[in-house]
Amino acid sequence: MKLVTRYLLRAFLGPLFTCLITFNSIFIIFDLFGNLSKIMDSEISFFSVIRYYAGLVSMYSAWFIPASCMLATLYTMWQLSHFSELTAMRASGISFHKLTVPFFAVSTAMAVLIIVNTELVLPDASEWSSRMEESSFDDAKPQRKRNLLYVSPDGVYNWRFNSVDTSSYNGMKNPGALEVKWTENENGVDMFHGVRTDDARFLDGVWWFHFPHVIEFDIDGSELNTPNVTVDVPEYVPMYGLKDDPYDMFLTMRNWEFLSSLDMLRVISTHGQGDPEKMFDFWYRTAAPWACVVITIFAIPAGISTGRQSVIRGVIMALSSFFSFYALSMTLKFFGQQGVVPPALAAWLPNLLFLVIGAVMYRRLT
Repeated sequence: MKLVTRYLLRAFLGPLFTCLITFNSIFIIFDLFGNLSKIMDSEISFFSVIRYYAGLVSMYSAWFIPASCMLATLYTMWQLSHFSELTAMRASGISFHKLTVPFFAVSTAMAVLIIVNTELVLPDASEWSSRMEESSFDDAKPQRKRNLLYVSPDGVYNWRFNSVDTSSYNGMKNPGALEVKWTENENGVDMFHGVRTDDARFLDGVWWFHFPHVIEFDIDGSELNTPNVTVDVPEYVPMYGLKDDPYDMFLTMRNWEFLSSLDMLRVISTHGQGDPEKMFDFWYRTAAPWACVVITIFAIPAGISTGRQSVIRGVIMALSSFFSFYALSMTLKFFGQQGVVPPALAAWLPNLLFLVIGAVMYRRLT
């Protein structure tokens, strides 16, 4: 790595990490105003407090990191221009493109960091923090739901769980007592069927029911009062006809905003086809991280303008671009979720539009 590159990285990374620490610290302090007394009364461990705020911060990293990239780029370019360092570097034969490569490299790395966070960290960490807050910091207790209904994607099978832990995949694989009802067309007539068990388990891709009891219905679908007779069958019986995957059940029961983009796509493919709101959320999840790069393109010319001319002008230019970008994003979010604008276009258009504008501004400096 060349000396100039190391110098630029050091000049940029310092303000970047300062902004990240500042944003996260302010956010945590504001949250402590409302929850400090609950945390003190609960007497939870220091590690649990750290874990709680790590999960909380991970939810907002897609906002904090792009804003930090913008401010760090603005400040660094102002410093380089104000003290004529940028002019000296270019006079020594270094092209403007090479001078800005470290900024784009770091902003791209920050975009990748957001992707890693939303795909691997956010789903479980945010879910845990949410349950911790709901319990008033007593414990991140499992979310048990009673009489929970799950309908198969084809609408045929209706699963009713007696009491199931929806906060973990393992809870959905071992839901305990449940009943399953479905209809079959027999000779042109819809016939109702059902089975009930006191313990269900999903093992090796197959549902196993403990002493399953067949539910009988009349022609109108009303359940008949039949005795629960245990027949001579193995203790656990494989139910090969039930194809519903407990992971799909788990995803549909989980908080939508805590899902990774891959899990969002899985839910959409099984249950959300044609739902513009879910489609927009998926596409926005893929587009949001790259705001780091788009905003950096705007901040470079704004920082140079600040260093050469008026500080206020450069700051206003950068902040106006930043808020215009997110204002457009929120506007298109509304239209995209309503289906007025194609969800993919609504999610990606702000990035593409501001990327073009920023590239034009950047080009004028070269």
